Amino acid sequence: FYTQVLPLVIVGDGWSQRVILQNVDAKLPVIGTIQFYTKDGSPWQIQTKDQGTSSLFAFSLQTGQNTIFETVVKTSSQQLGWALLTLTSGGSGDLFGQTVFRKQTPGLPDFMCSMVMGSLGFDRLSVFFDNTSGNYTGMGLLTSSNCFACSPSQLKVTIQDLGGTVITQKTITQKQGVLYWMNLASDFPETANRTGMFVVDIVQQYSTTLTGFSLQFASNGAFTVITPFER
Repeated sequence: FYTQVLPLVIVGDGWSQRVILQNVDAKLPVIGTIQFYTKDGSPWQIQTKDQGTSSLFAFSLQTGQNTIFETVVKTSSQQLGWALLTLTSGGSGDLFGQTVFRKQTPGLPDFMCSMVMGSLGFDRLSVFFDNTSGNYTGMGLLTSSNCFACSPSQLKVTIQDLGGTVITQKTITQKQGVLYWMNLASDFPETANRTGMFVVDIVQQYSTTLTGFSLQFASNGAFTVITPFER
């Protein structure tokens, strides 16, 4: 993948995050950058433990080498964003990217989970949700084409039960490079006490690139990643 997407970056409120990159190519180097953006698509200055503070970090890895970008834990109010990883033509070997989320809360054990970095969807994404038994689902939609001059894109959101029956449906308009994060039960109250699938279609095909993300929370604050299917 020349381009990989980290669809959710969380800073503040005890969160930290590791972005782990590994050159898995047998011969070629990987050379590129990772650019951090706010949820509104503006460059975002991120403080890391070992690489300083910037919105853009460069890396160069030979075969078998790894690098880690780790955000600094902050107790300030929570901020959300995303990141885009791009390789140069001079170092386009195979790269494996993943991230590890960690939430630290006084009096509670640390909660952690991980996910591989996403690719770009050009048509549709779908992801399982579970809002039963005190669970609640955080859902993110990222139009990851960071094109400030481009027109906003229309996304058709469909909530289905596990049998494929449509529960509710609506169309939203979203600017390029923007992360729309929601509590699914609040934005779609029809999902209360239900399990099912959250499906998003790009209304005008190829008008944007789409990446999604979901965090499934338990009533005690523990969480895990639910990775969407993208095409």
